[in-house]
Amino acid sequence: MRRVLVVAYYFPPMGLSGVQRVAKWVKYLPHFGWEPTVLTVQPRGYFAFDPTLLGEVEAAGIRIVRTRSLDPTRLYAGGERVEMPDEGSRRMLSVLSQALFVPDNKIGWYWPAVRAGARLHAGVPFDAVLSSAPPYTGHLVGARISRRIGRPLIADFRDDWLGNPRHTYPTRWHRATHAALERAVLRQASCITAINPVIARELASRHPELPSDRIRVLEQGFDPEDYPPTRDPRPPGSATRIVYTGIFYDAQTPAPFLEGLARFRALHPDRAIEAHFHGLFPARERERVTRLGLEDVVRIGPYLDHRDAMAEVARADAAWLTVGRREGAEQISTGKLYAYAGAGVPILGLVPDGAARDALVEYGASVLAPPDDPVAIAEAIREMVEGTAAGTLPKPNPAFQERHNRIGIAGRLAEMLDGLTTA
Repeated sequence: MRRVLVVAYYFPPMGLSGVQRVAKWVKYLPHFGWEPTVLTVQPRGYFAFDPTLLGEVEAAGIRIVRTRSLDPTRLYAGGERVEMPDEGSRRMLSVLSQALFVPDNKIGWYWPAVRAGARLHAGVPFDAVLSSAPPYTGHLVGARISRRIGRPLIADFRDDWLGNPRHTYPTRWHRATHAALERAVLRQASCITAINPVIARELASRHPELPSDRIRVLEQGFDPEDYPPTRDPRPPGSATRIVYTGIFYDAQTPAPFLEGLARFRALHPDRAIEAHFHGLFPARERERVTRLGLEDVVRIGPYLDHRDAMAEVARADAAWLTVGRREGAEQISTGKLYAYAGAGVPILGLVPDGAARDALVEYGASVLAPPDDPVAIAEAIREMVEGTAAGTLPKPNPAFQERHNRIGIAGRLAEMLDGLTTA
């Protein structure tokens, strides 16, 4: 086997969607002739933890090397769950952090990670380096190690860097510095991957000097092992169950869905429906549930391990997701979309034009509505409920599901690594 050093700040036992792409890659890369070593941090305070994902990686025999990091999460005890702040506080803290730290508040991980990567290579050499971001400090670490040990780098973008819609640049200096760091990483990288064509095009447009084949799309996906082997049939006459898993933040809010759900119930009081939420549900939205009179149909549960969450999705009649509407939302193709698609359930997609909408259209078994229009959302809920009852909703596109299977995606990543390291 050839060996690849995988640089990833977010990694299990941390939970949420940001850890799954890399965790599933390293789980399956050995199937294709690559032995990964993961370079990450010692877990400290975080919003959610998922030890089952760590168990999968450890069961695959993957070596994980953890270093210290001088970043704000060090203020918390190891493995301590941190309450997610309300949206107003989160945005204020985000703006403050982006003003104080460049490229992000994980920059305190840079030197410990670089030194650890160099030591690991001196012990048993690597054939390649792979970094995934955000945080973009991870790309700086990967690029520095790649230069130091003379091995090719794949830089993976789960979000755009300079064009990230969730990032602010308080001054021209901030933006110019980020632009210079992005340019340095992309010039060092032998291959650049992005989760969707929108991000890939943005990167290519800012860096026309790069060869046209250096920036490639390596999609998000789902792990077929995450779902129960059989789906229990729902009792006849059961209420239509629509489920949401995960968190809400930024423009991704449950408010328009709840407003649409209330409107649907007012127009169709005879049609039974349940909306299940499993994850981190904002306190202010609990108040909205009460104000809209939805306490009898909304079920709010705790954050679940990923497999347990996917079991809830598989048990549901449909799942729903939102991207929200804001500048740059066309770049977002949330990993939740592909996790739902792996379960093969109909998806209610509250998305603007862009990468997520394109993927849902290709998936086929989807009902779409604008993310901020309760009237249209109520109509989409009606279509979903009636189509579920009648069995008339479109079926998932098998080609879409096959292309987004994480085993196959790991195989395509291995082919890229092969191409960079074969003389």
